Amino acid sequence: MADDHSKATQAAVRERNLTSALQLVLSGNGAATRASIARRTGLTSATVSSLLGGLIAEGLVIEGQRAESTGGKRATTLQIDPSRHVLLSVIVQPGLVRGAVLDLLGGEVATVSQRPATPGSIDDIQAVMRRLVAATGARILAVGIQVPGIADGPLIRESVQLGWSDVDLSDALRGIVDAPVHLVNDADAEALADYSTSDQFGANQMYVSLSTGVGAAFIVDGSLLAGAAHRAGEIGHVPVLFGPDAPLCACGNRGCLEEVVSVTSLLGLPHGTDLEAVDVAALAATGESRERIAFGARVLARALLLVGAALDVPNVVLGGTAPKLGAEFIGHLRAEAARHTVRAAMPLSFRYAKIALEQPFRGAAQHALQSTLGVSWAI
Repeated sequence: MADDHSKATQAAVRERNLTSALQLVLSGNGAATRASIARRTGLTSATVSSLLGGLIAEGLVIEGQRAESTGGKRATTLQIDPSRHVLLSVIVQPGLVRGAVLDLLGGEVATVSQRPATPGSIDDIQAVMRRLVAATGARILAVGIQVPGIADGPLIRESVQLGWSDVDLSDALRGIVDAPVHLVNDADAEALADYSTSDQFGANQMYVSLSTGVGAAFIVDGSLLAGAAHRAGEIGHVPVLFGPDAPLCACGNRGCLEEVVSVTSLLGLPHGTDLEAVDVAALAATGESRERIAFGARVLARALLLVGAALDVPNVVLGGTAPKLGAEFIGHLRAEAARHTVRAAMPLSFRYAKIALEQPFRGAAQHALQSTLGVSWAI
């Protein structure tokens, strides 16, 4: 038993060292060397060479050019092999299912999309997955699936927008793709992607995703906050308007935040509208929309003041389709938050996310990469 325990410990240590070495190669952007990895990790040159030999054999790392000379023999640089392995990233929304093949550096290799006949149809997700598998000849390392709902391991515990309850997507994709499937809430995915590409707000921030629904994610001290039941950030169905005239929500309650500040609500569009097919900026400039946007911004700012004060997280990143609403919406948020800043709490700062619009598949892919190999794309 002691020998078994010792072997298990040695295996765990080697796995951690492999992860550290791979992360340094990934973060090095083609400039890492065996010597630099040994210095950063404190491992011996022989150990580093053994670790990298394994990563090269697995097709994750390749040798690059010779590094600049520092007086001795020029070292060989190391970089991620972008061709042998890929990630699949799928974004599920009520009116659209999109997918992409990404290389291990985050570059998009191929994209597909499908408009479902019925929101939440598993058949459409399976169809998109088959098309993605057919689009690549590389080994699929992992799959990340981004959904508007509560992700808990292989299950989507609940998604009001999709009409799901305890749906096992991993099981539904069995036989279609031979790779681990990792589910992630849409706001969490967007927050991970934004955090990996911008250090503007540091290690403590709220990410609020506004599209057909409303969700939030919290990064505290650099780590994503999950919550006791993986429900941290599920603010869309918290009532903010009260009385019989409050709008009826798809969840069955009245006056939910989602009914006031989702982009579909701000623009007066029907539930489940495919926002990719709508000129959000043009609609936001109309008179009726501007009134709804101003009112929604006031409601959202007050809700976020409470959340920010409770968590001591003063920085707010607005993602999803929100950046298409333009300067007026974020201006209303800043003004309202400034008027009602909570005493003893830091004032809220706001900015729009860029990554969700420019590289929408990055978040789910990064979640899959982190869950499978333990590494992340660095800033």
